[in-house]
Amino acid sequence: MTHPIDTVLARAEGFGLKQHGPSRWRCACPVCGGRNRSTLSIGATDDGAVLLKCFKSECDAEAIARAFGLDIADLFPPRESHGAAQRRRRLLSAGQALELLEEEATFLAVLASGMARGQEVTVQDRDRAQRAAGRISYLRHEARQ
Repeated sequence: MTHPIDTVLARAEGFGLKQHGPSRWRCACPVCGGRNRSTLSIGATDDGAVLLKCFKSECDAEAIARAFGLDIADLFPPRESHGAAQRRRRLLSAGQALELLEEEATFLAVLASGMARGQEVTVQDRDRAQRAAGRISYLRHEARQ
């Protein structure tokens, strides 16, 4: 079985991958690119999950995974099944999920209001709206688990 970190590291090699400590690596972010070979931090948790953090443009993990040709689920080890379905621990509490949903909905409402008044949508606003949609999709997926 291939571990998620091994899969991610294999995809990151073309982006100047260098190890920066135990279970920590840096490379260029495959989403926002650039010549800086340390904009993306890659880490492995004790339970085998992969952590991704873009320090240049704050690209979200889902976009980074897609840029590596992976799905967000590829960042996590497979769940072990022992007959009965196991419940996995939620990454967010219900309160945190609602706060995040409120933040994203507020941003999208402000953006839509500006568009209704004829304001031009900037590239940054468009990118932020895409991140908001991705986060809302993630919350929907979490709620169904």
